[in-house]
Amino acid sequence: MYKASFRFLWIGQSLANSGDVFYMVGLIAIIHGLTGSVTYMALVPFFITTSRFFSGMLAPLVIERVPLKPLLAYSQLGKTLAILFIGCYTEFAPSSSTIFLVFLFVIIISFLDGWANPARNSLVPIFIEKDSLVKANSFLAIIDQTIRLGGWAVGGVLVAFIGDKNVIWLTLILYAIASIMMFLIKNVDNESINDKNQNHTSIGDKLKEGWLTIWHNPSLRIISIVEFLESIANVVWVAAIMYVYVDQILQTNEQWWGYINASFFAGLMIGGSISLKWPYLINNFVSTVIIVGAFGASITTLMFSLVSTPWISLIIALLFSILNQIKDVAQQTSVQKSVIHRLLPKVYSAKDTIITATFGIFSLLLGNLTDI
Repeated sequence: MYKASFRFLWIGQSLANSGDVFYMVGLIAIIHGLTGSVTYMALVPFFITTSRFFSGMLAPLVIERVPLKPLLAYSQLGKTLAILFIGCYTEFAPSSSTIFLVFLFVIIISFLDGWANPARNSLVPIFIEKDSLVKANSFLAIIDQTIRLGGWAVGGVLVAFIGDKNVIWLTLILYAIASIMMFLIKNVDNESINDKNQNHTSIGDKLKEGWLTIWHNPSLRIISIVEFLESIANVVWVAAIMYVYVDQILQTNEQWWGYINASFFAGLMIGGSISLKWPYLINNFVSTVIIVGAFGASITTLMFSLVSTPWISLIIALLFSILNQIKDVAQQTSVQKSVIHRLLPKVYSAKDTIITATFGIFSLLLGNLTDI
């Protein structure tokens, strides 16, 4: 019944996510050309992270009033209009003195984007039967990771071949198609978030509902604590720290930085494919998969810190990403099965807020620790 809607959902979100990466690459190149300032370039990811954090905090109030399908569709339309302004600005009136206008619309895009992920993840269990959730989540994980990791490389190639301004216009096209896809999604009977009791709930209670649901549900509470700790630990795998690791620990050239990233990427693909191939393992042994995956990721990270042989580091990075991907699929499926549809987007908003804030803060702290 909802196969077409699920297809519109994943295609539209994939195009939107690709556009998110491409416009960041193009915009950073444009800002560098206008200002030559590393600080201005660093403000792009800073504003994106900060905006998504505040968006996640306010998302429960929006979700309370707007059904998920219109929320996805109109937020994507808003992003399309914002990128249209950025495209016009960079094409016709670029200036270092008015660069703050670009940052304003970066904030708008990121703020709207903060609602998309909870809405998408909450629509998946509505469109997909419970027995097929593992396959659906594995499929989406493969696509997301491909875009997240491969998009930067593709974006860099596009900037080199067609120019930074044209990458912004390409993003506009991707956003526009994604908007159409979102509007084509079928309205569902139970997607309305409002009910009679909720209309009398205070704003404070609405904001806390997702957090309280996580706290009072033992499975959600454990998974959220795990994800909080992992969002701190996973900072060590970011590009900046890996670059130092390759230089000072492996004592090789920057090519090995690319090799490790490629190995990491390959592991994510393999892990997603394993989940897609044998979903019954996750369905029947979800707790075991999460525990084994968490311990496996811990051990491989420890091993990674102790080796100084480049080819062994590639194998360990591969194993880590395989285990981590399978565990993430199991956690995603467990969350979707543990929460009723009305509360699911609020739970995802709370989880995304935790992860975004934690990762952003500890990226700075561990980056400083790496320097020390």
